[in-house]
Amino acid sequence: MDDFDDKPIRRDGVRKERWAILGVVVLLLGAVALPQAFKDLPLPDDGPPLKPSAAGELRGMTLQLHSYWEGIPFEKYVEQIAKSGANTICFSLSAYQENCAASSLFIEYRKVPSIKRLANLIKLARARGLRVVIMPIILLENPGSGEWRGKIAPTHPGKWWEDYENYILFYAKVAAEAKAEVFMIGSELVGMEDQIRQWRQLIRKVRKVYKGRLSYSANWDHYKDIEWWRDLDLVGMTVYYDLVGDKKPTMDVLIEAWKPIKKKILAWQKKKEVRLPILFTEVGWPSQEGCAKEPWNYYGSEKPDPTAQANCFEAFFRTWQNEKTVAGVLIWEWRNHPSQAGGMNDTSYIPSGKPAMQVIRRYFRSPGALPRTAPATTPATTTKPAG
Repeated sequence: MDDFDDKPIRRDGVRKERWAILGVVVLLLGAVALPQAFKDLPLPDDGPPLKPSAAGELRGMTLQLHSYWEGIPFEKYVEQIAKSGANTICFSLSAYQENCAASSLFIEYRKVPSIKRLANLIKLARARGLRVVIMPIILLENPGSGEWRGKIAPTHPGKWWEDYENYILFYAKVAAEAKAEVFMIGSELVGMEDQIRQWRQLIRKVRKVYKGRLSYSANWDHYKDIEWWRDLDLVGMTVYYDLVGDKKPTMDVLIEAWKPIKKKILAWQKKKEVRLPILFTEVGWPSQEGCAKEPWNYYGSEKPDPTAQANCFEAFFRTWQNEKTVAGVLIWEWRNHPSQAGGMNDTSYIPSGKPAMQVIRRYFRSPGALPRTAPATTPATTTKPAG
């Protein structure tokens, strides 16, 4: 692990350097100084941290940590999330497999921050009063036509599960050391969710090392098919629903579309097999035409539509605000690269510089949010990994 953390980014050669997921036991490395703050002009919608009310929900932003390169200012983005008024940050990290039929996973070290840097990002979030969610996901490096992680069906399932367990346990130990409030054991693995024995075995192993709350991020159209929700602490689900069909995305249409969706979710949640609070794990719409119909399709249009994006957020919050069964909302996503400037002409999910950010900040201000955590006064105890 020391070698992994200290290894420079290799830019020459055809073969990509990868860090195989083997039976690695990992804890955060020793405490190191926080990186120097990045100097940058604030975004127009930035401001001082808001004072949340005294009870209720995790209200957070997701930050994808997708690179080892120190030149990407993740620290700055953590600071901006704190200024957004959020009380929570979700760190999303990725492992890769070649395609849906592949049976092995790997962490490519150029596409994740070092453990040292991840530790410092978590410490920075804590210093700004943010709760922490850690969400490992799988991405496909060379997907076939129409492939995405929901269609993963490995040729050798036993080998795939061995790698997947090691991957999840790797970051479960990070979550334990960081005392993260929530750890996600997976995201949108639709094709693997019927393998109940393997999931329950994984959950038991994770609970041995991580004592916080566990969840899983189910796809919006597949949460009812998971038979192991009661082994977890929170029901996690995305919200990429078609809210308009062939209609225009007016506010009235969006509000009406949410009513039957909410009714079905809450009726299902009351079943004895579930009865867990809901964490909405990906709440987001790309700022482009058609986002209310196909919110998962961020390549759907090149024409910006920041008004439609803002209206989708408004309708979501009006529908779910003050719902006691909701444990939290994670906005997908905050900007994670200097090239993502945000603003009215940007068609991505990021809300920076768009009307959607004002809607989100108003929701973050509203009653029901958990208060900010107290900043840590001493560094967390850390252990250097064996080996």
